[in-house]
Amino acid sequence: MSNPLNSPLEVGMRVLMILVEAFPAHLDINRLVLLDHGLLHSADLNGPESLHPPIPVRVGELGVKRQHIEDGLHVMIRAGLAEMSPEDSGIEFWASESSESFLKLLESEYARALHDRAHWVVEELGAVDGARLRERMREISSHWAEEFEVMQHESGNDI
Repeated sequence: MSNPLNSPLEVGMRVLMILVEAFPAHLDINRLVLLDHGLLHSADLNGPESLHPPIPVRVGELGVKRQHIEDGLHVMIRAGLAEMSPEDSGIEFWASESSESFLKLLESEYARALHDRAHWVVEELGAVDGARLRERMREISSHWAEEFEVMQHESGNDI
Protein backbone atom coordinates (compact mmCIF):
# COMPACT_ATOMS: atom_id res chain seq x y z
CA MET A 1 0.00 0.00 0.00
CA SER A 2 1.38 3.40 -0.92
CA ASN A 3 1.57 6.23 1.58
CA PRO A 4 -0.95 8.99 0.80
CA LEU A 5 1.16 11.60 2.64
CA ASN A 6 3.36 13.57 0.29
CA SER A 7 2.10 11.46 -2.59
CA PRO A 8 2.17 13.14 -6.01
CA LEU A 9 -1.60 13.61 -5.77
CA GLU A 10 -1.51 15.26 -2.32
CA VAL A 11 1.44 17.52 -3.16
CA GLY A 12 -0.08 18.31 -6.55
CA MET A 13 -3.32 19.44 -4.90
CA ARG A 14 -1.41 21.72 -2.50
CA VAL A 15 0.61 23.24 -5.32
CA LEU A 16 -2.54 23.66 -7.42
CA MET A 17 -4.09 25.68 -4.60
CA ILE A 18 -1.02 27.93 -4.62
CA LEU A 19 -1.16 28.31 -8.41
CA VAL A 20 -4.87 29.19 -8.30
CA GLU A 21 -4.25 31.84 -5.65
CA ALA A 22 -1.35 33.27 -7.66
CA PHE A 23 -3.25 33.21 -11.01
CA PRO A 24 -2.50 34.68 -13.54
CA ALA A 25 1.11 34.69 -12.31
CA HIS A 26 3.50 32.02 -13.53
CA LEU A 27 5.72 30.53 -10.80
CA ASP A 28 8.97 28.60 -11.05
CA ILE A 29 9.80 25.47 -9.06
CA ASN A 30 12.00 27.32 -6.54
CA ARG A 31 9.20 29.68 -5.60
CA LEU A 32 6.73 26.79 -5.40
CA VAL A 33 9.05 24.93 -2.98
CA LEU A 34 9.08 27.87 -0.59
CA LEU A 35 5.39 28.61 -0.97
CA ASP A 36 4.51 24.97 -0.27
CA HIS A 37 6.69 25.02 2.84
CA GLY A 38 5.00 28.26 3.92
CA LEU A 39 1.58 26.75 3.25
CA LEU A 40 2.29 23.83 5.61
CA HIS A 41 4.41 25.67 8.20
CA SER A 42 2.91 29.16 8.06
CA ALA A 43 3.73 29.86 11.73
CA ASP A 44 7.45 29.61 10.82
CA LEU A 45 6.91 32.70 8.67
CA ASN A 46 4.94 34.58 11.35
CA GLY A 47 1.69 33.62 9.67
CA PRO A 48 -1.42 31.74 10.82
CA GLU A 49 -1.25 28.46 12.73
CA SER A 50 0.67 25.81 10.79
CA LEU A 51 -1.28 22.96 9.21
CA HIS A 52 1.46 20.45 9.99
CA PRO A 53 2.91 19.96 13.49
CA PRO A 54 6.15 21.73 14.40
CA ILE A 55 8.33 18.65 14.27
CA PRO A 56 12.07 19.18 14.82
CA VAL A 57 14.20 19.62 11.73
CA ARG A 58 11.12 20.23 9.57
CA VAL A 59 13.22 22.49 7.39
CA GLY A 60 14.85 19.27 6.20
CA GLU A 61 11.64 18.75 4.23
CA LEU A 62 12.92 21.39 1.83
CA GLY A 63 15.60 18.97 0.64
CA VAL A 64 13.09 16.44 -0.67
CA LYS A 65 10.23 18.82 -1.40
CA ARG A 66 11.43 19.80 -4.87
CA GLN A 67 11.07 16.27 -6.26
CA HIS A 68 7.67 15.84 -4.57
CA ILE A 69 6.48 19.12 -6.11
CA GLU A 70 7.74 18.16 -9.56
CA ASP A 71 5.91 14.83 -9.29
CA GLY A 72 2.76 16.59 -8.08
CA LEU A 73 2.91 19.13 -10.90
CA HIS A 74 3.16 16.34 -13.46
CA VAL A 75 -0.05 14.81 -12.08
CA MET A 76 -1.84 18.18 -12.27
CA ILE A 77 -0.55 18.85 -15.80
CA ARG A 78 -1.68 15.40 -17.01
CA ALA A 79 -5.11 16.13 -15.51
CA GLY A 80 -5.27 19.46 -17.36
CA LEU A 81 -5.35 21.44 -14.12
CA ALA A 82 -1.95 23.12 -14.48
CA GLU A 83 0.16 24.25 -17.37
CA MET A 84 3.87 24.82 -17.91
CA SER A 85 6.09 26.59 -20.37
CA PRO A 86 9.80 27.30 -20.78
CA GLU A 87 10.51 30.98 -20.17
CA ASP A 88 13.74 33.01 -20.22
CA SER A 89 14.08 32.49 -16.44
CA GLY A 90 13.36 28.74 -16.60
CA ILE A 91 10.30 26.53 -16.59
CA GLU A 92 7.22 28.20 -15.13
CA PHE A 93 3.87 26.79 -14.03
CA TRP A 94 0.40 28.28 -13.71
CA ALA A 95 -3.16 27.20 -13.02
CA SER A 96 -5.32 26.23 -15.99
CA GLU A 97 -8.73 27.80 -16.54
CA SER A 98 -10.50 24.75 -15.08
CA SER A 99 -8.41 24.42 -11.91
CA GLU A 100 -10.32 26.91 -9.74
CA SER A 101 -13.70 25.29 -10.44
CA PHE A 102 -12.13 21.89 -9.71
CA LEU A 103 -10.81 23.05 -6.33
CA LYS A 104 -14.26 24.41 -5.40
CA LEU A 105 -15.47 20.80 -5.42
CA LEU A 106 -13.28 20.03 -2.39
CA GLU A 107 -15.39 20.52 0.72
CA SER A 108 -13.36 19.01 3.56
CA GLU A 109 -12.18 21.08 6.50
CA TYR A 110 -8.57 20.32 5.55
CA ALA A 111 -9.17 21.55 1.97
CA ARG A 112 -10.62 24.81 3.33
CA ALA A 113 -7.61 25.21 5.64
CA LEU A 114 -5.26 24.58 2.70
CA HIS A 115 -7.12 27.19 0.66
CA ASP A 116 -6.83 29.74 3.50
CA ARG A 117 -3.09 29.08 3.92
CA ALA A 118 -2.53 29.18 0.15
CA HIS A 119 -4.20 32.59 0.04
CA TRP A 120 -2.05 33.80 2.94
CA VAL A 121 1.27 32.47 1.58
CA VAL A 122 0.70 33.91 -1.90
CA GLU A 123 -0.16 37.28 -0.37
CA GLU A 124 2.96 37.10 1.82
CA LEU A 125 5.52 35.70 -0.63
CA GLY A 126 3.94 35.26 -4.04
CA ALA A 127 5.24 38.48 -5.55
CA VAL A 128 8.47 39.13 -3.62
CA ASP A 129 11.61 39.42 -5.72
CA GLY A 130 14.25 36.70 -5.89
CA ALA A 131 16.55 38.35 -3.33
CA ARG A 132 13.79 38.66 -0.73
CA LEU A 133 12.70 35.11 -1.44
CA ARG A 134 16.25 33.81 -0.79
CA GLU A 135 16.36 35.86 2.43
CA ARG A 136 13.15 34.22 3.65
CA MET A 137 14.60 30.80 2.78
CA ARG A 138 17.66 31.59 4.90
CA GLU A 139 15.41 32.66 7.78
CA ILE A 140 13.69 29.29 7.66
CA SER A 141 16.86 27.22 7.31
CA SER A 142 18.76 29.14 10.02
CA HIS A 143 16.77 27.29 12.68
CA TRP A 144 17.87 23.91 11.38
CA ALA A 145 21.21 23.72 13.22
CA GLU A 146 19.58 24.86 16.48
CA GLU A 147 16.82 22.25 16.17
CA PHE A 148 19.38 19.54 15.44
CA GLU A 149 21.45 20.49 18.51
CA VAL A 150 18.35 20.38 20.73
CA MET A 151 17.46 16.92 19.36
CA GLN A 152 20.98 15.68 20.05
CA HIS A 153 20.91 17.07 23.58
CA GLU A 154 17.48 15.58 24.33
CA SER A 155 18.50 12.16 23.03
CA GLY A 156 21.87 12.23 24.80
CA ASN A 157 23.68 11.55 21.53
CA ASP A 158 26.63 13.66 20.54
CA ILE A 159 28.07 13.46 17.08
